[in-house]
Amino acid sequence: MHISLDSALGQQRRLNQVGESITQIAPDPAAAYSLRSLTGGDPKVVRVRRDTGGAAGDNDEEDFTASEVSSGALVDFVGSGNDGFVETWYDQSGNGNNAVQATAGSQPKIVEAGALLTKGVTFDGTNDSLVLTSTLGQTNLGSYFLVSEINNTSGFKFIFDNRDSGSDGSILFSENADMKFQFQSTSAAVSTSTSTSLTSAFQTGSNTTIGINGGTLSSASNTSTINVTTIPKIGTKSFSTEQNFMAGEIAELIVYNTDQTDNRTALETNINSHYSIF
Repeated sequence: MHISLDSALGQQRRLNQVGESITQIAPDPAAAYSLRSLTGGDPKVVRVRRDTGGAAGDNDEEDFTASEVSSGALVDFVGSGNDGFVETWYDQSGNGNNAVQATAGSQPKIVEAGALLTKGVTFDGTNDSLVLTSTLGQTNLGSYFLVSEINNTSGFKFIFDNRDSGSDGSILFSENADMKFQFQSTSAAVSTSTSTSLTSAFQTGSNTTIGINGGTLSSASNTSTINVTTIPKIGTKSFSTEQNFMAGEIAELIVYNTDQTDNRTALETNINSHYSIF
């Protein structure tokens, strides 16, 4: 008897489909940031300001597509020995929810001394952050896929904050040696390290869960809902005074307003195939 691949593997059929993009595996993210293409095309991914130390072209800005980042065109624009900073990390979800930093001194770095920072958009732990353009519209469901390397191993540091207050909203953060996901006042944690990791977190409607590098999900019971009006921020606190800035790199951040637990393996396989994390 012939059993089709779809029938045998269900959602896992995607693992054997070559070239499928993130948005083909799981359409309609609420926001999606990366320096690679998440759509299968060649989208505009980043706007970079170059710092030439006051020489000609200092503080010029230019947009770059995924292929222009990988081809070296971004590094060529910044120039030998110069630094490049992210003014805009473009949203690939189609929702136009770009992550922006207009203040030059608070822009995370992407090129240092003429070389691309290959681990991702780099936050200095002092004042770097990016601010989304609009709210996410989350209610009772959410999914996060984060490729990051967190350099601070002590204290509480914000990675992605989508809250109106300390117990109203959702947040990805590091605390000491743990990566944590909090939805309303309930959090789940998993041990991490200072090497590049893939964190997956889900609010399923009944549980708050988090896992790292394809491992077992840590879970806490949670049936809460949220209705956040504050604009989310990457790298710092979303409401009140910015603080507890993260130190480290973010290569990719994808957010859904849906429970993508069923697509976890397919999405993680796609991400890991690109970054070779685990």
